[in-house]
Amino acid sequence: MNNFNLVLGASIAFTLTIGHSIQACDTWVALPDVTASGVTILAKNSDRPTFDCQPLLMHPRQQWEKGATINTGRVTIPQVDETYATIGSSPYWCWGYEEGMNEHGVAIGNEGIATKALAQDLEALANGEGPDLGLTGMDLLRLGLERGQTARGALDVITALLEEHGQFGSGLPAMEAADGAYHNSYIIADPNEAWVLETAGRRWVAKRLRDGSTSISNTPSIGAQWDLASSDLVSHAQSMGWWPKRTVDKFDFTLAYGDTGPRAIQQRAMSLPRAVCSSGLLQDRAGAIDPRWMMRIARDESSSPPINLDRTASSCVAVLPKSDDDLPVFWWAPSVPGDSCYVPFFVHGGELPEIVSAAGTQGRAVRPPIGVAPDSFADESYWWIFRDLHDLASGGAVNRTPEVRATFDALEREFEQGLPVIIEKAVALRNSGRFNEASQTLDAYTEACLERTIAKAYELRSTMTEENEGAVPSQFAPYLGVYNTTHKRESHTVKMQGGRLAIDTSNQRVFELLDPDESGRRQFAITDQVSVSFMHDEAGDVIGMVYHQGGMNLECWRDGYEFPAEVTAQGVQALLGDYRFAQANLDAKVFVDRGRLAVDVPGQMIFVLRQGEAESEWVSRATDQIRMTFQMDAEGVVSTMTIMQAAQPVVFERLAGDN
Repeated sequence: MNNFNLVLGASIAFTLTIGHSIQACDTWVALPDVTASGVTILAKNSDRPTFDCQPLLMHPRQQWEKGATINTGRVTIPQVDETYATIGSSPYWCWGYEEGMNEHGVAIGNEGIATKALAQDLEALANGEGPDLGLTGMDLLRLGLERGQTARGALDVITALLEEHGQFGSGLPAMEAADGAYHNSYIIADPNEAWVLETAGRRWVAKRLRDGSTSISNTPSIGAQWDLASSDLVSHAQSMGWWPKRTVDKFDFTLAYGDTGPRAIQQRAMSLPRAVCSSGLLQDRAGAIDPRWMMRIARDESSSPPINLDRTASSCVAVLPKSDDDLPVFWWAPSVPGDSCYVPFFVHGGELPEIVSAAGTQGRAVRPPIGVAPDSFADESYWWIFRDLHDLASGGAVNRTPEVRATFDALEREFEQGLPVIIEKAVALRNSGRFNEASQTLDAYTEACLERTIAKAYELRSTMTEENEGAVPSQFAPYLGVYNTTHKRESHTVKMQGGRLAIDTSNQRVFELLDPDESGRRQFAITDQVSVSFMHDEAGDVIGMVYHQGGMNLECWRDGYEFPAEVTAQGVQALLGDYRFAQANLDAKVFVDRGRLAVDVPGQMIFVLRQGEAESEWVSRATDQIRMTFQMDAEGVVSTMTIMQAAQPVVFERLAGDN
């Protein structure tokens, strides 16, 4: 029994279902033969935690001194002599981009995927043998744009850096690698072609597209046909036992490297409907795909889960023309595209307005993700203005998105109609060597579009704020508020969304609830595997809620409610302290949590306990299938703690100094 996670696998099922590690993103591309104007168009929805503000950044072409380096917040790598001008959106704590474009008309979007190589790294981490930190997929995306003149060139940059520096660590703010790590897939496009690149640790495989369209989501998609791969892709899979040696000629990357664990299976189940939906919408409009259709795909809600997710942090539509008489355009919308507005930005412009590059209360700075505090609303942040607008539009008794769409659809059409004249003028200026004037022309158009967009956003927010006050139906009002979980140090908020009760888990997304069944349980609209019920006191007031999943019943107490204490620190003093399961190099702490005995197992959960039948036995309040017993030596001092699940004991030794 070398892996403690296997012993307590059932106990962490809840955090796998709605916790940090289930990824969501979508990227799709249409090549010139299927677009209305004969250009390449790449689009992406970037899905992140709901507080993960994602400003838009621009970096000009730059020469670098010999020996210059890049600090990505987790690793430092050498800089090259020259980097190309780029534009892209970047989480407020991150060096890299979630999506972006460079001055040569190369655009990239990436996805988080689960692989056997990642599962192997996470197991090593749990055993104290984890790999060194590496680059994030976002870092590699920006590096590819800064150093690649073509899609193939950017692919070569990314794969070379991947093989040299690896990819490991959290890609999500305020989370350790165990919760926020993922491997990456990409679509890399230029005016002539596109590449799908999928990675697993330092290994990779790539497929070239010369025509047509394709889409990717959060699961490997390259099977037995590809064009390029790392040199030891097949042999490594065979050495790890992921692929039989006798069928080399039928090697399938997804089957060999794709993770098959419960979390990966669920992620695939959430990803495939979105990928199928975007692919189908691309095929429906083949030959006539334009930027407006790509925006339509980004806002689609016909799949389950939808492409237009509550947790979408930004969306882009990158138009990559071949002609020298045209310029690439980076249409960008902050927050959820269904309640946002695409505005045209230009990598050939001079600078971005400060408001679009501003984060919220935490500000923007490159830092390791684990030390990052959640960002929150600030009026000077364009991103937060639209996050707030989305919450207002979807959080009242009536869904206000149709009103938002009527307003912003009209603006987007006007912006698009005005583009040809502006681009023609900027191209003429550039061709005559007047580059600064060309940049100023492009910047002025973006600023004019932004001014109108911001004015409409403020107008909509003001109207919705007034109308939402007191608009909560009486049957929902008693449940609204903040609830503190006991199994994790987190707060969840019960709110209104789309005329339903919903739970905002703060670090993942908002989950709408169905009406209660006869037992009072409200099933998640997105899955029948999770439900919640509410706890009441004798007066009938709501004091907490319980998550139900897989035999687990996890309590969350309403903020401000003080439940009766069951134990005191003095009464259980003999049990308190630090313990270690040496076989897995895993520590646990026994402590009193708000009047209840609890065991904190880092990386898994906090087990809140109740007294069992025997004096030395304690039972998890979440499930009676998990029990703790404490063993004493001849002098009556606790020496070990045994955690029992499914008749499998795991013995933790009491650390010295705690007796």
